[in-house]
Amino acid sequence: MLALASEILSASGYRVARDLTEMTRLGEGSLVAEDAFSVVSLVAFETWQQLETEWLEAQADLVDLLSRRLARAAPKAWDGYLVLLSVSDPLDPHAAMRIERDTTRVRKIIATGSTLQTAGDVEQVLDLLLPLKLPDTLLAVEDVLDTLPDHMRGLIDPADLRTVIEAFRTMEPPLERLHARRAVP
Repeated sequence: MLALASEILSASGYRVARDLTEMTRLGEGSLVAEDAFSVVSLVAFETWQQLETEWLEAQADLVDLLSRRLARAAPKAWDGYLVLLSVSDPLDPHAAMRIERDTTRVRKIIATGSTLQTAGDVEQVLDLLLPLKLPDTLLAVEDVLDTLPDHMRGLIDPADLRTVIEAFRTMEPPLERLHARRAVP
């Protein structure tokens, strides 16, 4: 998992370090990656029980690294991510959610056995940290407003929807335009 995560992060512009002599608590099952915007510590545990008992140490290592290397006012100092992976699932289905929701020091992302079956699963876990994949040209980007009639078919009167979209595009109050259109006999 670590080698794959390292490859994915490197291919997405992160500098990855596996020599973690400064991060005393993490050991061999971890890596640190940094890009222009954030610092990521990724730790792989063999069991959920190990993850559950050692994640606080992994968090402390990342916080120590951030405080030693970055000025407190640096934007990246506030964009630390701790990715915790385990090949086994927690016994309590809410345990991972409790850890992820604890954002007191860094943000946490957790993936466990049932969500880590393939290489694609590892990439999906890291997807939150990766740059957006945009089309080669902006011409290929579809205007979301053009897709609304298809999505709203059968829910909203098409003429009302066109009126609201046109008002939005011309930066006019949509409700006023809608009321004005309906007021015309």
